[in-house]
Amino acid sequence: MINSVIQGDCLEVMKTIETESIDSVITDPPYCSGGFTEAQKKASTQMIRSASTWFVNDNMTTLGLIWLIRNVAIECNRLLKPSGSMLIFCDWRMYPHLAPALESSGLQLRNLIVWDKGVMGLGFGFRPQHELVMEFVKGKAKYETKKGRNVIQAKRVTPKGKQHPTEKPVELMAELIKVVTPFGGTVLDPFCGSGTTLVAAKENGYSYIGIEKDEGYVQVARKRLGKI
Repeated sequence: MINSVIQGDCLEVMKTIETESIDSVITDPPYCSGGFTEAQKKASTQMIRSASTWFVNDNMTTLGLIWLIRNVAIECNRLLKPSGSMLIFCDWRMYPHLAPALESSGLQLRNLIVWDKGVMGLGFGFRPQHELVMEFVKGKAKYETKKGRNVIQAKRVTPKGKQHPTEKPVELMAELIKVVTPFGGTVLDPFCGSGTTLVAAKENGYSYIGIEKDEGYVQVARKRLGKI
């Protein structure tokens, strides 16, 4: 399972991973900010109906996202080594909902990291230029460098170069990995998409496990990793 991309439901796949075998979890789940209201989200979403079924897009309801992320965090708490960390992306809308849900899994909120994209997004007024990364720890966190910072500048991936709608820069993911993962350690990404976290891990000497439900993105991730 090490150094592989697994197609499947992350909640099911994670159950097959050995307890306390993961050094860090670094992931970018759906933000579910696609609709401005819960009614708009529900209109175009496959709703959660049981513990074995969940969403297919980035437009599920807030309650659906909370349910999913909390259950993922419970599994991550089991999988992480005692000094392990979980870094999870979110935006300002979802932060106040997700932080308490993650803490209820047994993990502790340690820090809030800002990714400064350097370029403003679309819209009016205070146009968005950043995303957030929540840092949760299982116990006493062990950091691998003193150069870690909670504001990271990294240019976003241009639309022309994207292989996934919410793809993050390899440079950004590499910096996150290096702070919370011992060299040669194992990084888990349960929402790996096109594999950027895994690419950053492999390029910098770390092992990885990626999980992705969409077969198309699984193939993209494997192809990218095969070129390294």
